[in-house]
Amino acid sequence: MTTSDMSGGLGGLSLSPKQHYSNVIDGIYGTFTTPAGKICYLQTKARIGHAGSKHSQLTRSLVPAREALNIQKMDFNQLLQRDLDDHRIATKLIPYILNPPVNSLPGFYPPVVAVLLPFDHSQQPAANFPPPTASVEHDHEYGLHFRTRTHGKAYRIQYFSDAQDNLQELPLAVLRWNPDEAKLVIMDGQHRAMSLLAIERTVSNSWHTAQNGKRYAPFYEDHVKKWIQKAKDAGQSVDLSNVELPVTICWFPEEPGQEPRPRPHLAARKLFVDVNNTAKPPSEARLVLLSDTELLNIFARELLNRLRKDEHWGEQFPLYGVEYDNPERTVTTPRRWSVVTNLEILKDSVHRAVFGPEKLLTRPTASMQGRPDWSHMNKLMRERLEVGKLFPSEFHDGPHRMMRSALGNHVFPINDDELHRKLLDAFYSRWGRGILHLLSEVLPYRAHLDALKSRYTDWNTANNIQDLAKDALFEGVGMFWTIEDGDALWKDNKKDAKESGRDEPPQPDISRAWSILEDDEKPHFRRLRAKMYLGAEDDASKVDADNLYKSLITYAAQVGVVLAWASIHKIAGAGAEPFDVACTLSKAINQALTSGPVMSRDRRRFMLKSSTVNGFHPINELPRLEPNLSVFFRYLWLELAFCEDAADLWKEQGIDLDAARCFLCDCRKAYLEFVIEDRRKQHMRDAEVRRLPEADQKSKAASLAFDEVVESQAQAHAYWFGLKIADARSLTLAALSGDGAQPGFDEELEGDDDSTEIDEAVDDDDEFQI
Repeated sequence: MTTSDMSGGLGGLSLSPKQHYSNVIDGIYGTFTTPAGKICYLQTKARIGHAGSKHSQLTRSLVPAREALNIQKMDFNQLLQRDLDDHRIATKLIPYILNPPVNSLPGFYPPVVAVLLPFDHSQQPAANFPPPTASVEHDHEYGLHFRTRTHGKAYRIQYFSDAQDNLQELPLAVLRWNPDEAKLVIMDGQHRAMSLLAIERTVSNSWHTAQNGKRYAPFYEDHVKKWIQKAKDAGQSVDLSNVELPVTICWFPEEPGQEPRPRPHLAARKLFVDVNNTAKPPSEARLVLLSDTELLNIFARELLNRLRKDEHWGEQFPLYGVEYDNPERTVTTPRRWSVVTNLEILKDSVHRAVFGPEKLLTRPTASMQGRPDWSHMNKLMRERLEVGKLFPSEFHDGPHRMMRSALGNHVFPINDDELHRKLLDAFYSRWGRGILHLLSEVLPYRAHLDALKSRYTDWNTANNIQDLAKDALFEGVGMFWTIEDGDALWKDNKKDAKESGRDEPPQPDISRAWSILEDDEKPHFRRLRAKMYLGAEDDASKVDADNLYKSLITYAAQVGVVLAWASIHKIAGAGAEPFDVACTLSKAINQALTSGPVMSRDRRRFMLKSSTVNGFHPINELPRLEPNLSVFFRYLWLELAFCEDAADLWKEQGIDLDAARCFLCDCRKAYLEFVIEDRRKQHMRDAEVRRLPEADQKSKAASLAFDEVVESQAQAHAYWFGLKIADARSLTLAALSGDGAQPGFDEELEGDDDSTEIDEAVDDDDEFQI
């Protein structure tokens, strides 16, 4: 670019750069360019103290996204960070600065990486910055010429040059921005930045001035004060003015008239995943929330978006009923007692309903384990979403040519918002809302959510500690885990004090909040849940309800009910609407649960393994709750769904009941064989069996297991479905003998081999044993 190309840019000199841009920082710039595009960056520093300086102003600009943005109203596709681990910051990073060991060597924080992103006047993410204008200008503040790119009133970047637009050897740049339209969002190092911010706010007693940050003061104030006092007691000076935090600011450069235009938020999400894939890995839930490269993750995220945005779900299935912020690397069962499911279960429900594999939906003995065949699973996805109705055989996604026949988990439109939305809407309409329906309308899940909504409405907080506890349960992302860790730390400190003869430390607010949740709210909620589901809140009913939900709020049970739905849909045929089948399934299960073989006994305890109810016989004899046993929970749900009390519902739906019951019979056979084999392995440890010759031990254990399971399951079918005991035994033996064909699933499935059989290995020490 030459001065003749300025096209009026110099006219901007009549306006002071500070008129539009209240924030400014300078530093050394560079570019990182790959075939996928270019990122520019500025190396600079942030400081604590030094009020009024550009570097202290930068520190205030680096607040976490949870304070700068309205996270509760943001689309999950707009999230840019993992959750802050406040406990780790308070107990690990703050002492690193304030009270390092006496014999430690100098410490250092690597640079914080922040990206400049566009926001609208309601502080919601905007698609783009205003288009840039180019100019060469003399900046009177610096006394230098700069090549300048100005993005309206959002931001301006200036590169040191001469008056003829020749960049100079010194790579100096000046970034000016308007925080109402452009914000610095931390991509990497938000914990380091928050540690300095917490210290600064505590020392200056300014937590109350941070409108969206003051609620986090209990996580930090006591720790900061304690570490400062320890440093003083040790004769160490604490001079925060000497702490300068290195900062790298990134942006996605754009030239006038450039097409396609950069999409900063989309690019920033990829940048976050790229940065953190090589660092300490974020939790699986956070990667699902951030990943834009897998359709599975995007579909799972769409479920959360619908819960947040659709008024219908706000009443039926509030977002606080989902655990989507667990910081642990991999979690298959929710840890928060208040939620009905978690993001990992939602993702795998999408996986099984939309991608299959098909053999898992049609063959009761197919395993959930093994290497996935994505070519066949992508084909099934295209069928399940009816992509032939959405896209022509060949189309363009922005600059990229796409083939409809190639669409899959890693190949899908993402640049063209209209095409992307078509795919999401098709997923949600056909399968997504069915998943949410089943996990909120099947009776035990409905009762759980009703109890939770009741506590949200009726819990009137009286002080800051109760506010903290309620926010942790219903509002604050990540707060639940922070107060849990804070309570554990206080208990450890109390134990150490007792062992060393010191005074017991006072209970901090964060621990008091945890006590409210564990000692008051959890028992209250569980009594209410028992009353809403079982109709009673006496101790025995509460114990039954608690044990029941230990089985039902698991990956195995919830993916199991989704598998039941997907399998029934396969029986119904491609012409059946998946959501209609889901509605009928929930009605059928609820009809079975609320009815019974006699007036005095319904089936609400059907999934229980034991109960104090007189004459109780469990049909659920699964030894563990591990994820790959979802196929057997499918069987238990199908027993309810196709009992005689619900038959009329399926006739109205047009389901072939003969085909459905044959599939149920095959599922029953697979379930019985699994339970018998597990019981045989247990009997191999019996003294009676071990006394036999080794060649006879296996057959004896198998005989004992067979007789026991046949009898227990016959008793269960008589108990739950009103069969005569002789008929119940005949039913069980017929299932084991393989009587009953399986119409509708006779086709050969590609990729089928012996590896699809259920892995029956039993780990006697498995943590899921119950």
